[in-house]
Amino acid sequence: MAQLKSLTIRMYRGILGDCFLVRPTVVADGRETVKTILIDCGVLQNVAAGADMLAKLNAAVIKGAGKDRLAAVVAGPKQISAVAKDVLKEVDGRIDLLVITHEHFDHLSGFSAEKAGFLDKGLTIGRLWFAWTEDPKDQQAIDLRTRFRQAKQALAAAVSLTVRLGADAPAPLQNAAALAAFSGPLELPGLAANGQQSTADIVAMLKGKAGAAATSYLEPGQVIDLTEFGLKAYVLGPPRLEKLLKKDSPSAGPEKEVYVTQQDMAAAAQSTIMAQLALEANGGAAPIADDVTPFARIHHRPLKVPAKKGRTKRKEEMPRHAVADLYDEPASTWRKIDTDWTGSIEALALKMDSDTNNTSLALAFETADGQVLLFPGDAQVGNWLSWNNQTYPRERKSDSDPAPISAEDLLQRVTFYKAGHHGSHNATLKTLGLERMSDPRLTAAIPVVEAVAAIQGKGRTEAGKGWKMPYAKMYEDLKARTRGRIVQGDGDPAAECLAFTTNPTDTKNPVSVTHDDLWVELTYRFEMDG
Repeated sequence: MAQLKSLTIRMYRGILGDCFLVRPTVVADGRETVKTILIDCGVLQNVAAGADMLAKLNAAVIKGAGKDRLAAVVAGPKQISAVAKDVLKEVDGRIDLLVITHEHFDHLSGFSAEKAGFLDKGLTIGRLWFAWTEDPKDQQAIDLRTRFRQAKQALAAAVSLTVRLGADAPAPLQNAAALAAFSGPLELPGLAANGQQSTADIVAMLKGKAGAAATSYLEPGQVIDLTEFGLKAYVLGPPRLEKLLKKDSPSAGPEKEVYVTQQDMAAAAQSTIMAQLALEANGGAAPIADDVTPFARIHHRPLKVPAKKGRTKRKEEMPRHAVADLYDEPASTWRKIDTDWTGSIEALALKMDSDTNNTSLALAFETADGQVLLFPGDAQVGNWLSWNNQTYPRERKSDSDPAPISAEDLLQRVTFYKAGHHGSHNATLKTLGLERMSDPRLTAAIPVVEAVAAIQGKGRTEAGKGWKMPYAKMYEDLKARTRGRIVQGDGDPAAECLAFTTNPTDTKNPVSVTHDDLWVELTYRFEMDG
């Protein structure tokens, strides 16, 4: 039987994305073997190099995000390519277990950036794990993907319009485009995806590489013995109950959720975007087809008075229509609705992002001495809540089997926590999450680059309006519970090392931390029998 001697968790730095390489060292029959577990590999789409960002941002935004921190940012494609190359070098031809938590570009793009390396005949994938939501034969999963596809098309159109409008794009539209970056290159009829692979293409590529026999779609409540790794895996989520799949934030009551990723809402959003694209293409003139406008032709009004029959004066020289003059009066500005439609697009983008995050495959790995390593992907509120809906395993197969355990029991033994969704406000539960992590050896990793998060969405033009990653209240609580033992994607290596040496996790076998420009690594050591 294999015994776990040590385990390293390598988090790759400098990316607003996730890439973790976990390597258990096991001893069996006197022979020592290092196993490899890769959990995701990606970076947020369209992250520019620091110098390029500084050239485009205003002084207030630069000051708020930190000039030096922005200057240090490496362009996303360049950084994730370096990360993926390091992963391929370290696994040395074999990934024993590849875990894909969910279909977001910031968790998958590395596989596309170094596609040739991951498809190389010299590389093998022992096991490939997805959540049940990726199962091509599961009807519920098929229905979910159909709805997501409609929403993705609407977002693709929003991105296209945002690019065309440039600096004139309304703030909600800019925010929607920033959120769409999580979904990766988006396809729309008539628009190319810049030659990049979509997230669906990357998933299909990995399935093809591993093969059907090595690919598993995991269900909540499963317990998987990874004897050869010296570990046991508990599948916490995503839930089967769609009410929880769509719940992305706490609410005052069970009926307060409003879901906008339904097909009818996505279709309405896409129709509105297509109307705006058509207007842009026609220089502001009303498009000919009624099916791309929100109002029927009978309600259209020209900006200029139409020329009368037999009149030779050109339309461009005709006076403005009285309705147009009335609409543009300064005193009537409060009535204008030109950009009101962008709010629905922003809401769709927010909900699409959180709903995809909630399909995350959330895993807890247990070591022989009972420690738990928690990797929740980007699971949000509903996913976390669902962990309490089942025991692990769901039921005993025989009376001789150990009694099933609860999610609370697992959380109480967490000694490593991968912060969900880069430490955002709704990806770590408080009472039913972090407050249950009571083991004094707790350590944490936050895969984030704060300066990049700070200039996303509205943060591109307004200081302090970007993404709050990590969320301050969550971070302070996590810092207190770990006694400062946190590593971060843009953290200060000296300060992080000091926290681990000043407050060791254990007197006999403390967790050690090692830094490189490209990664930070935590090492856990275990007592073995004999």
